[in-house]
Amino acid sequence: MSYTPKLAGSIFQAYNICKRQAWLMSRQITGDQYNEFLAIGRLISEESFKRDKKELRIGSNVIDVVRKKDGSVILIETKKSSRAINASKSQLLFYLYNLRYKINNLKGEIRIPKEKKIINVVLDKIEIEKIDTIKKEIQALLKKEKAPEVKKSKFCKKCSYYDFCWS
Repeated sequence: MSYTPKLAGSIFQAYNICKRQAWLMSRQITGDQYNEFLAIGRLISEESFKRDKKELRIGSNVIDVVRKKDGSVILIETKKSSRAINASKSQLLFYLYNLRYKINNLKGEIRIPKEKKIINVVLDKIEIEKIDTIKKEIQALLKKEKAPEVKKSKFCKKCSYYDFCWS
């Protein structure tokens, strides 16, 4: 029997960091929810942008903040640091990709409060092609019966799946 989970932005982000984590997440296998780095991320999300609409759920996706400004709708992802910025961009691009025909004047921002950074994210033709390619890669990965082998990276030590992979 073939398993085909719905793609979510969090899986898109995980795929760009660790394919094993993406596979595990797709099967609702969660990492250590008491992981201090997850707790810090939750706190930053809760404390930032208190006046804005937060955690908008669209299907299996959760967008941190949605803001309307000058006729545009801005999807904002709040991150703890810029350490995994490419993965964060991929996640936000996936949200923009999925909503591009449903919302006019859609824009994206990654905000990193601790670093006082705002990174504008634009979904253009090149990014659409990249998302299409990554979607196919992720779908092929998630159809596999077994999780990918453990592969050490610079992200492992702070990952909520660390004990799952390295114990």
